[in-house]
Amino acid sequence: MLKTKFPYEKVDYEKYFQAYMEREDAIRSIPTEAELEELAHKGLVKDHLTLSAIGEGEAAQTGDTITFKTESELPKFNKEKVTVSIGRGLYNKELETEAAGKKAGDVYQITIQDKPVTVTILEIKRKQEPAEVTDEMVVGLQLKDDGGKPVTTVEAYMAFMKEQKKMECLANVNYYVMEKLLVDYPVADPDQEDLQRLKELEKEFFVKIYKEHDGIDVYALSQEQAREMWQCDSFDDFLELRNEWYKMKVQQCLVYRNILGLEDDPAYDYTDHYEVLSELQMKLFAMLEERMKRKD
Repeated sequence: MLKTKFPYEKVDYEKYFQAYMEREDAIRSIPTEAELEELAHKGLVKDHLTLSAIGEGEAAQTGDTITFKTESELPKFNKEKVTVSIGRGLYNKELETEAAGKKAGDVYQITIQDKPVTVTILEIKRKQEPAEVTDEMVVGLQLKDDGGKPVTTVEAYMAFMKEQKKMECLANVNYYVMEKLLVDYPVADPDQEDLQRLKELEKEFFVKIYKEHDGIDVYALSQEQAREMWQCDSFDDFLELRNEWYKMKVQQCLVYRNILGLEDDPAYDYTDHYEVLSELQMKLFAMLEERMKRKD
């Protein structure tokens, strides 16, 4: 049973949340299902895009790849053939900006360094998505879900990536809010029994994970191997180096419990099992998601 007492009556979460929402770069709503679908789709096809010539008479857009001829007294702008991606500005920003809206065969003129430059658009190509997405494309990404199981179908990929994109949004909001909260609600002296218990729980967790995932017995490692893995002489030394993290974990758990009204719930006692912090965070994410759902 945890012994550290949270020295505050109530965390003013609302104040910090509203401060975040007033930022210019704030994520003010969770993407809609359609937006999440689009983000996941783009992630799947991005490595399978092909460049194809656009239709005759169609205008160039930012992002298109254009091949053109330039004529000028300036050597850099007197080329029989130059290929650029509009909008990147790697060749000349003004020249590329003027190309947007033009068509293959169009000729235009700009001034660079007080010299006229004549540009003839020879070809316009645009990135095209594959006709369909396939399970083979998903397998090629070599993704694993949160349980370590390979993601091998389009359906599983879309569900996994939509959840990942949503969690990224929530994590960004939570990072800002909690960064400020943890400064204003310090827990100066966590009980030593709590810290020791967190150390024991982490020890059990790491021993199991290293064994199951990597086949490593952390207590069979040589001093040289330990130094390579953890920059210290042994696994026990590694745990000692994590004392500051245990103190921060106590503070984070206490703050989360207060915000969520779970201070008296034994299921969220961080001395009971290792995963309590992540469980509390997921509950807060659920609260944030409900609050930030788009109302339209």
